Parts: sequence; structure tokens; C-alpha cells
Amino acid sequence: MITWSKSPANWRLAAALLVAMGACTEKDAVRELPEDLREPAETPDPYERSPSRFGIVPLHAGFTPDPRVVGGTALGEGPAKSIHRKCKGWISETPDYLLDADTAFFQLHVLGRSRSDVLLVVRKPDGSVLCNDNRQGTKDPMIRSDFPIGTTQIWVGVKEEGATADYRLGFSEMKWKSSSIPLPDVD
Repeated sequence: MITWSKSPANWRLAAALLVAMGACTEKDAVRELPEDLREPAETPDPYERSPSRFGIVPLHAGFTPDPRVVGGTALGEGPAKSIHRKCKGWISETPDYLLDADTAFFQLHVLGRSRSDVLLVVRKPDGSVLCNDNRQGTKDPMIRSDFPIGTTQIWVGVKEEGATADYRLGFSEMKWKSSSIPLPDVD
């Protein structure tokens, strides 16, 4: 139990506390902290508004194995021209894969391979779009381009609305043939 003496110093202290508490208003009580004392802002998720159907392919210069191969099933849900007016065919509503490059690439090859005729649509982090239907002399699409650091969206599409096609998608820093990528298994 605290006992108060009736000394003038204690009375002045009590009066000062009451005045200070009375001066606080609700507006004062909800002050924002200075920026350097605030919790750090949550880092935005680069994939939040552009999920992928099959996952993320993390790559850096000199990756192994080369080629890196992933697979999936292309869906003809929407027109590829919704990504860019010059793209042909049909793609899924969301990207099939996200290429997450933590180093820039000079002339990275992206190749699609399927028993069906498929196409590639690629949107780089700067918003530029590349499309390829058939590489010369083959029905396998390939895009060879520089890729900056960041997240690139990749769609593998089909020729007709509503169609599907199993595929393999390969990434390589070296020049290679489509036969370097295995065809999907037969269902």
C-alpha cells in the first residue's frame, strides 16, 4: 500500500499528473509512431496478382541441369491475344509457370515440346510480350531472348479454344535442339 504524505511536493506532483492526463485527448492517444519506429511494411508478393498453375521456376546464370525441364497441360481457356494483339491461339487464364530470375540472362532459350501443336506466350517483368507458334521447320515453339532480373510469366497454349495438350517446357542458356526436351508420356 502506498501512503501519501501531505507534503507540498507530492501535491504538486499529483496535480501535474492530473493536468497531463487531462490534456490528453483521444486524438492525442492515437498518434502514429515516427517512421523509424514503425513495424517494417510487409513486402508485396510479386506473385500475388499473377499466380501460376504449375509453380515457379527459379533460375540464375549458370544453372544446372541445363536444360531445366518442367511439364504441364496447356488449356485453351482464353485468347492469347488478350496478352498481346499479335499472339495467336488459346491459353489458360493464369500463367502456367513463373520464371523467377535472380540474375539477368543473355539469350535464354525457352522451348515448348508436345505431341500436339502448342504455342508460347511470355510476358517479361517490364511488360513486354513475346509469342511463338512454331520454330522454323518444327511444330515446337521456341523463344530466345534476353531476360532481366525479375518474374516472367509463361503460358503454353493450344491452337483451338477448349483444347488441351500435355507438354514439356525447357529452359537453357545453350543452343539446343527440341529433341533435347523429352516428349510428354502418352496417356
